[in-house]
Amino acid sequence: MKNDKRILKVFEGFAGYGGGHFALDRLKEKFPNFDFEIVGYSEIDKYACELYDLNHKDRNGNTIKNFGDITKLDPDDIPDFDIFMGGFPCQPFSTAGMQKGENDPYGRGTLFQHIMRICDSKKPKYILLENVKGFFSKKFEPTRKQMDKMLKNMGYIFNKKSKKEMPLRFSLLNSKDYGIPQNRERVWMFARFGGLPESFSMIPPKVLNDLLMADFLDPIEYVPKEMYLSNEQVNHLKEKHNIESFIVKKPLCFDVYNKKIKTDGYAITITMPEHNSLRVIEAHKDKEIVRKMSVTEQFRLMGLEGLNCSGRKVDIKFGNQSYTQLSKRAGNGWDVNLVSILLEHIFIQLADIGEDWLN
Repeated sequence: MKNDKRILKVFEGFAGYGGGHFALDRLKEKFPNFDFEIVGYSEIDKYACELYDLNHKDRNGNTIKNFGDITKLDPDDIPDFDIFMGGFPCQPFSTAGMQKGENDPYGRGTLFQHIMRICDSKKPKYILLENVKGFFSKKFEPTRKQMDKMLKNMGYIFNKKSKKEMPLRFSLLNSKDYGIPQNRERVWMFARFGGLPESFSMIPPKVLNDLLMADFLDPIEYVPKEMYLSNEQVNHLKEKHNIESFIVKKPLCFDVYNKKIKTDGYAITITMPEHNSLRVIEAHKDKEIVRKMSVTEQFRLMGLEGLNCSGRKVDIKFGNQSYTQLSKRAGNGWDVNLVSILLEHIFIQLADIGEDWLN
């Protein structure tokens, strides 16, 4: 398939702030001949929708249509698309949640079935999904097998009669292996209508560098004062978690949950505020300075720059949302840097089977 005139049509499910859209934008910057169009997205959180609409427009500069609750979505209402991409809710599979999987009391564990329902009707060429590391656990093996069975029956395989061929290709990727100093492990899944070659890989070559969390922090003069813990709060942390001193030679991450200072220089996983156990320890010679991570720092560790100051290219706008709401978006979002690397890796392999979207 020579893609001189074709446009990759995309539907973003569980869109959040549009991590997939941001990653495709980045891919287009690298490959000028690559072109895509978001035909619609699905998201029910009003703050996520506000952020998505603020940052993403269609070709005419208009708001992209939000089809709302995926459980109520009629596939016939959606324009045809080439790829469904989305990170279906991770709480049922996360160690930070109840780990009820499909038995999640809020119904979030069965939302992947609505992805299958939509894709069964629309038959997109590709499906890209994401979830937390816990989704790989033995406890949720029945869920993974159910997804495989559904995709087999839908035609996302070379040979439906084969017992060995798996339509979903999996990988567990960590942001820190791809240029972002955040220990963020996520499961990635990809399927192609008609199946994938046996050699197809979901693990891009690692992108190693010497960057640490300290390199992703805001200049001190831009850190909001309300991020800083008081002396009383710092002393309480020390006493509660048996920390001798917060005086460090370089900025480090304090992992509240595991009660330790991360001396490797990496950040722990950015999470929702209610589960957030990350604190920044600033490097001062004779002062113990501990603080929360700013919004711009959190998003920088998700591959996006939001700080408008000299020498920085802003690629995400925050509007007037609160610290809590923006932190929720970051904690639930996709690492845009990693997704752009993974998509490039996928598309390069697709070109080998005659589906060249990049050139």
